[in-house]
Amino acid sequence: MAALTLMAQPALAQDAPAEGEISPPAPAPSDQPHGSKHGGFLDPFYDDEDGKLDFSESLMTGGFFPMPVIITEPAVDGGFGVVAQFVDMTPGQPQRTTRRMLGGIKTGNGSYGIGYFQSGQAFDGRVSYKFGIGHGKISLDMYPAFAPDGIEYTNKYQYGIFGSARLHLADPRFSLGPIVDFRGLKTSVELPEIEGVPDDFPTDFQRKLTTGALGFGFHFDSRDNAVTPRSGFNAFVEGKFNSDSFGSDRNFEIYDADVYAFYPLAEKWTLGAKTELDAARGDFPSFFAPSVDLRGVQAGRYQGSTAWSSEVEVTRKLFPRWSVVGFAGYGTAYAGSSKFFEDSGAVFAGGGGFRYRIARKLGVDAGMDVAFGPDGAIFYIQFGHAWSMGMD
Repeated sequence: MAALTLMAQPALAQDAPAEGEISPPAPAPSDQPHGSKHGGFLDPFYDDEDGKLDFSESLMTGGFFPMPVIITEPAVDGGFGVVAQFVDMTPGQPQRTTRRMLGGIKTGNGSYGIGYFQSGQAFDGRVSYKFGIGHGKISLDMYPAFAPDGIEYTNKYQYGIFGSARLHLADPRFSLGPIVDFRGLKTSVELPEIEGVPDDFPTDFQRKLTTGALGFGFHFDSRDNAVTPRSGFNAFVEGKFNSDSFGSDRNFEIYDADVYAFYPLAEKWTLGAKTELDAARGDFPSFFAPSVDLRGVQAGRYQGSTAWSSEVEVTRKLFPRWSVVGFAGYGTAYAGSSKFFEDSGAVFAGGGGFRYRIARKLGVDAGMDVAFGPDGAIFYIQFGHAWSMGMD
């Protein structure tokens, strides 16, 4: 409370200069530290250069950024959550970034989740790692070929655990290493009274399911900033193999090949592009089928045994801290070996948003996007780049 009631104190009178001495000139207004006028505990949250709201000092010392999660997903009737992002960044060493995320969500249709995620480096940067653990219940819509209006299913996760560790090679931009993914869940589905439901479709549901996967990944990363990149590439190929040897009830594989590229077109313009190719093979549960992943497209709306998503983004800096963003995307899902889905055809989405440089010394942005796809508008709150969770 005392910190909230701090008041400016009058300046102390200085000793009069001795005879013959010249008083030093008062500092120009621009020489005064901008942040100091806020006083007390607020100082670390204002930049000492321009006096604007800024989390640089907090993030450089392992501070956290409280990120509200506004869920506009129609399939879950909206919702809200809060994620505390603890980000520890080292100036001049963009790869030395540790992110810790702890949070929870609750939606209108009863879905909920709590979890913890962490990524960072170990052994003086020679190893990059990430891991997460979660618990919750997720109800989503699925759109198999025999039910184009959708079917709601629910997965109750007793646990979900994943992680990876990658050893950097002589050229530290290249890294490779193992992946683990273990889940225990109970599934259920609300089947509508329609004809044409395949006999084996219900066997994916109304049961307990354990999956256990080991895999391997090969990565390349030359981004100038791990959270809000402006130049460089991030690319990787990963494969995860679910097998009864690892405790899985079903034998199937998940493959991912992603490329993210960033290029500064001019001083105030930045071009970004991504492409994702995701595939599932073997006896995979229908809800493990990959889907088109674009801003403006409902999660899981277009699924198949293979899904391709691509997006282009242009960022224009308007003021030292403010930027605007425009983006457009294309995706498609192929049924392939899937018994329940059909080809989606072309899926388009796009939109725009704004960014605020929330940490000037570290080059980190935050903001909001609104995207328009086949099913209307979806809003997103962003911390760092919109593709951050997909990248390393």
